[in-house]
Amino acid sequence: MSALALAFQLVVLGLHVVVPWRLGATSEPPADAKEDPRKRLWALLAAPLLLAAALAGLFALGQNLDAAIAWGFVWPPASVPAFVILLASLALLLTDFTLLVGFRKLEPLGFRVASGLAIVLLCAASVGGELLRVGRGPAAGLASILLAATGRAALALAAGEAAAGAVSGFALLAGIALPLSVLGFPEAIRAALQPDFLTLGAAALLLLLARFVPPSLRRPAVFAALVLAAIFLDRTRDLSGAFEPMSRIPDIVLPEP
Repeated sequence: MSALALAFQLVVLGLHVVVPWRLGATSEPPADAKEDPRKRLWALLAAPLLLAAALAGLFALGQNLDAAIAWGFVWPPASVPAFVILLASLALLLTDFTLLVGFRKLEPLGFRVASGLAIVLLCAASVGGELLRVGRGPAAGLASILLAATGRAALALAAGEAAAGAVSGFALLAGIALPLSVLGFPEAIRAALQPDFLTLGAAALLLLLARFVPPSLRRPAVFAALVLAAIFLDRTRDLSGAFEPMSRIPDIVLPEP
């Protein structure tokens, strides 16, 4: 269940980056042109999807309560990532509601701004997700967290791209970044995860091949890779909880675990 919640969150965050950017890339229609159905559809879906993803995030916090408390994901926020996630979520939600009301008159730059806010939220949520995954278990340091978060963010972009339409470069990027993110895992975690590397390898292979399979199979390949990667990440969270606290994260950034 937690793996499916993670997969859903990644799709929603990826959609909030990809869809507004594509809508902002279209030329501004004449004043007498008909309403763009793509803009109307996204305006109707954006806010409900973000609220649903927030509920999935609260479910993840409930599943990782000790880790959430350890890394400051409490009320009020007690760490930089928690504060940035809250601020970016509120800003993006306000943007979604603004889009719902005024999407007909919104200029392309407005959609680009919405995509930029979504990128900020995606980066912060990726770091936060890695902190919850690590929990109070071993972590090699802030650099390893950022490396693993990069793979998570790339996966979200690939998932959002597939959900929005044609599969292109993000799937290839995620297929490369996801295995490399494992280099940020502590040696003890990597050793314990050896049986699960088949799951990660299958996810990475599907992402790498997604652009080269028949068009009808490209989006299913990305979604299958997303589920496999979410299962792998959920498995690493379970393993991290079995180790003694050994994290080396700067106190300036996060509270002492």
